[in-house]
Amino acid sequence: MDSLDRILDGFTDPSTGSLHGAVFIVVDRSGKTLYSRTSGRTNADAHNVEPLKLDSLYWIASMTKLVTAVAVMQLVERGVLSLDDDVRERVPQLKNIQILRDMKPSSSQGVMQPELQPVQGKITLRDLVCHASGFVYDSSSSLLKTWSKSEGRKAHTFSGSLTHYSCYKDGYTHPLLFEPGTSWGYGAGLDWAGRLIETVCNCSLEEYMQSNIWSKLGATSTTFHPELYPETLPQKLEMANRVSIGQGTKSVKPSPVILGQPLKDDLGGIGLWSTPNDFIKLLTALLRGGQPLLTKASVDILCRPQLSDASRAAMPKPLGGQMRRVLGIKSVDDIDQADHCLAGTITLKDIPGRRPSGTVNWSGLPNLHWWIDQQTGITAALFTQLMPPGDAAVTGLLIELETVLYKALRKRENAGVSGRL
Repeated sequence: MDSLDRILDGFTDPSTGSLHGAVFIVVDRSGKTLYSRTSGRTNADAHNVEPLKLDSLYWIASMTKLVTAVAVMQLVERGVLSLDDDVRERVPQLKNIQILRDMKPSSSQGVMQPELQPVQGKITLRDLVCHASGFVYDSSSSLLKTWSKSEGRKAHTFSGSLTHYSCYKDGYTHPLLFEPGTSWGYGAGLDWAGRLIETVCNCSLEEYMQSNIWSKLGATSTTFHPELYPETLPQKLEMANRVSIGQGTKSVKPSPVILGQPLKDDLGGIGLWSTPNDFIKLLTALLRGGQPLLTKASVDILCRPQLSDASRAAMPKPLGGQMRRVLGIKSVDDIDQADHCLAGTITLKDIPGRRPSGTVNWSGLPNLHWWIDQQTGITAALFTQLMPPGDAAVTGLLIELETVLYKALRKRENAGVSGRL
């Protein structure tokens, strides 16, 4: 489809574009690829001419969360776990976790001390997966940063570890910020869900996913540990960082991946590396009813709104402006446009010219995006490697691609045409 080609090529133009490389893939419910194209280069060097490939390797960051949610539902389906389990009963590190209400000076020298309260109810697996547990990433919370400083804590979200190491607390063992089920905060719930999976299955999350997800899909290039497979994994797409706006190739520079490597733990919220070819196989399986991973009933649960009224009302603000754009949320007070399901966020109302209600989506820190639209019968993914997260240009690219895609699909539907765009 020429319009989609022109959009991608414009954003990755080596002279005027705002990205060094992007991939866009669309698959329908029959499993047919409607659109699949790479555009741009493998690194941010404007003089590099090596073209991007569909099997290039990406740090998919929070797109890992969908994979862990699928693993959770597999174990729920088998009766090993329940979404209403209190996870503290099976994850020892969470047994005595408390809620951090404030940090207050305790002396004339201004030494800060935490004001902590016990958790009143359960920390359910459902809350962990839907970001309603009270876990909030320390990288996005000034209160947790103050707490970390007072504790002499050096580790953080991207240290690569769940458990204690060296003489410091790890990147995920910190207090909750609210009583589970009463609000919404984006955080490490799925990283702890991954630890729960390891506990009940007596294996690493890598081993579980390879045996129960990737091998069943025929996906061979997805792992928490790319350093272990240097001879067999495809080349990485270089990470870039936007340093300015509107300067073409000068606006992006090469950048290191901020996640500590090699990982000390298999982080079920942010840790996977994958390729567009691998990840679209997972999305397609869910679009087509779940096989060979899940039953249709489990996919329905995975994609069903889950939040309490209080949690849904709290969600728009911490989502951030760019994700609100993606979801069609007009303001932080717009509480009826979107909810959260086990798989990601879900639209509750049609977005004119774009995705319909019931569409599930999420993203990854380096500005990657996916969505599954059961009503139209398509799934799509946009792959990039660009920091910082929430890049307005990439959001614009996503919305432009999506708008043109749905216009074409609706035109073809009216004309009774099928097949590749």
